[in-house]
Amino acid sequence: MPPQSIDPAKIDFTRYYLWGTILNVPPILLMYPMRTVRLLQQRKSSVPVSSSIFRVMKDVQQKNGFRALFAGATVFSAGLTATKILQFATYDYTVQIAKENDFFGMNALRNPSVLSGTLGTFSAVITTFFVVPFDMVSQQITLAKAGGPGNMVAAGPASVSATVPAAVSVAAPTKAAAAVATATATATASKIPIYVAGSFEPLQPPAQMPIKESLKLQFKQEGFRFLFRGTCATLMSTIPFFAAYFPAYEISRVWVVDGINYVRARQVEQSGTTAPFPPPELHQLIISSLAGCMASLAGVIISSPSDMVKTRIQTEQRLQPTNGSGVKLPMPSLKWMDVFMEILRKEGFSKFFAGTKARAILAVPGGALNFVIFDFVRSISKKEPTTPLALAVNGKEALY
Repeated sequence: MPPQSIDPAKIDFTRYYLWGTILNVPPILLMYPMRTVRLLQQRKSSVPVSSSIFRVMKDVQQKNGFRALFAGATVFSAGLTATKILQFATYDYTVQIAKENDFFGMNALRNPSVLSGTLGTFSAVITTFFVVPFDMVSQQITLAKAGGPGNMVAAGPASVSATVPAAVSVAAPTKAAAAVATATATATASKIPIYVAGSFEPLQPPAQMPIKESLKLQFKQEGFRFLFRGTCATLMSTIPFFAAYFPAYEISRVWVVDGINYVRARQVEQSGTTAPFPPPELHQLIISSLAGCMASLAGVIISSPSDMVKTRIQTEQRLQPTNGSGVKLPMPSLKWMDVFMEILRKEGFSKFFAGTKARAILAVPGGALNFVIFDFVRSISKKEPTTPLALAVNGKEALY
């Protein structure tokens, strides 16, 4: 995150955010397969998914092709890049306001770690509402194309209403619904014909539908709320991530600076060199990359359980299920606590950390690049001096 000393009088913010936008896209696209793996490992599935990152990537490539690893990348990169720019702009603005108002009389905010953590989390929370629709849609596209047969997704329990024989509808609605749901899930997982009690006709697996059709149906069913589904869950994931991220960066930055100074001092003592390694021009790169990695790792570990719940909420194919008689059944709950307890009860506490390795591989270099890119962009966005003396000096330099 840009330092508190950033000065609008010295930085061309048009160039700053333009280059920040351009340079942020390639790393997102490059690392997107890790996001695909994370989503596949975190989604609700009756078929176990390997915990090996490379095995999951290999399975996706064999079943749906190499391009499936990047399904949804365009939507996600557009949303995330715009959100990053908004987040950095919000952070820069709030830091400037805090300095102009003498940190609002709060001595704690004079501490760089506290200020960075507080305003960094605040800017992340404010911009969360912008990224949710992009995150929501891109996740469903990714799972449909990388986790299903091509461009298709399961239509859900609603599609079995036509295949359920009339004998089922004679029973009590609740029993019929339970039988349909259980039999459908089992048939989908094992692909072995399943028979409902009292019937001699096999229950077919759910039909498939294109991802575009699925998104349209969900939007028609839920309205604009569909695009912002999981906003609360996203906040529950964002707050602990950035609350750990920014203080960890400030603390790690001090450690890295001390480490660089120690290494340089030892070289001078032992060899008497006047140009110890690393040279000063590499200091900012090393500090930003190493501190960014450690900050991202801390954020990933702290926020993993909340991220798991968020993924489950946003990737739920929430189409209205019906029983054999066509009676609408209750929709699956998407409340944060209900989903949390369901995962804990059915899959155990360790499931909350599914996909953490892929998420760490995605976030750690991403966090390092995040700081490196914006530090580099800041360095090339400095305004040219406009004072007469500076202009004269520049003129003399040009003559030589």
